[in-house]
Amino acid sequence: LSSGINAEWPLRPGDTTLIADSAAFAMIHIVNKIIIGTHTIMADGALRALNGTHQLALAAKHYAVPVIVCAALYKLSPTHLCSYDHDAFNKVIGPEMMVPFRNANLHSRVLVSNPEFDYVPGDLVELYITNIGGHAPSYFYRIVSELYHFKDFDLDSETSHDDT
Repeated sequence: LSSGINAEWPLRPGDTTLIADSAAFAMIHIVNKIIIGTHTIMADGALRALNGTHQLALAAKHYAVPVIVCAALYKLSPTHLCSYDHDAFNKVIGPEMMVPFRNANLHSRVLVSNPEFDYVPGDLVELYITNIGGHAPSYFYRIVSELYHFKDFDLDSETSHDDT
């Protein structure tokens, strides 16, 4: 996504093409892979990623372009997205990124919803590259069971457990 590209990209001018997020579907047929980062890896292999990532992953699936996610395992969460919990999953941030304050008279007349994250299902991701190797999205159930105690799966619980 173009919002994360630094102006001093280390590649030569012919190696990279910067496009607007809205043009991803139109341009994706000429790429051979998509490499992204993420905010959180869910226990079922899904992602909590920056807004616009779901659109990009859907376009990649349409054109059979593999999506590769690079993330360290500290971003792994033992939780799943429940259908009733979708509002708590996302964080709505202020509209100043989309509608600058120089248009202050517009702010009083327009309601702007600016979600920070997208939910990306694991079936849209081909491969995860972590600090311990490459994994398929379906393998994260196993990694979660190795890294977390089964009582840690309920993060809302405030009770502690002994190391049994």
